[in-house]
Amino acid sequence: MTDSERIPLHFSSQSDIDEIEDLLHISVEPVRQAADAGKPPSPPRATIPVFSSPPPPPPPLRSVEASTSGASSSAGGLIGFGPAHTTLTEPVWATLKRDLLQVVSNLRIVVFPNPYRKDAGRALRDWDLWGPFFFIIFLAFILSYNASADRPKVFAVVFAVLSAGAIVLTLNVVLLGGSIIFLQSLSVLGYCLFPLAIGASVCMAKDDKIFRSIVVLATVTWSSWAVYPFVSTAVPPSRKALAVYPVLLLYVSMGFLVLANN
Repeated sequence: MTDSERIPLHFSSQSDIDEIEDLLHISVEPVRQAADAGKPPSPPRATIPVFSSPPPPPPPLRSVEASTSGASSSAGGLIGFGPAHTTLTEPVWATLKRDLLQVVSNLRIVVFPNPYRKDAGRALRDWDLWGPFFFIIFLAFILSYNASADRPKVFAVVFAVLSAGAIVLTLNVVLLGGSIIFLQSLSVLGYCLFPLAIGASVCMAKDDKIFRSIVVLATVTWSSWAVYPFVSTAVPPSRKALAVYPVLLLYVSMGFLVLANN
């Protein structure tokens, strides 16, 4: 049916519809008011404060960033935005420079007077074996160079005695109840050969028995003084002599080899 075909309502019909709507509104209004009166009062609405100045910025998340970076580094670089630090891709010169600086630092801690010797158990934390290996090779080379004959054999004997002696003495310290790590103790014993290596080099310059005796005595005393706090504090006090005496005997034997070498 189109709009033209629709039949408009009569005026009386429209007035009847309005009256019905008024009656419905009058009958429903009291019920609505009674229902509204029985409801509990609604809680007050939260208001949003209005600041005259902008709010202060949040504190920096340094601790979160630090913990995140630590977790990423401990997880091998799996968490984070950058690759983990590795020494496999660094230049060879950077590796040699870092190892050389570590050897110099450890040599200064072990051999020379410094405040770290008061806590010998924690002084040499970043131990290494490059320094001890170099000093053993150097001392064996000096003693074999001055040998009159069969230099390779002298070099092999000195190298074997120093290497095996350091390992046996380190095992002795560990078996006596030492609190020091095996390789750390081996590193300390090797670094303490530095004074003997210096003494052997000085004895090459002058073939005087008195001069050589003074140099050897001074270097053996220096090596013994350097190794004593590390070995003595690593074992119980009742076993200190059992740990220190074999080490001093090794250095005295090396001193006699330097003195007898012509």
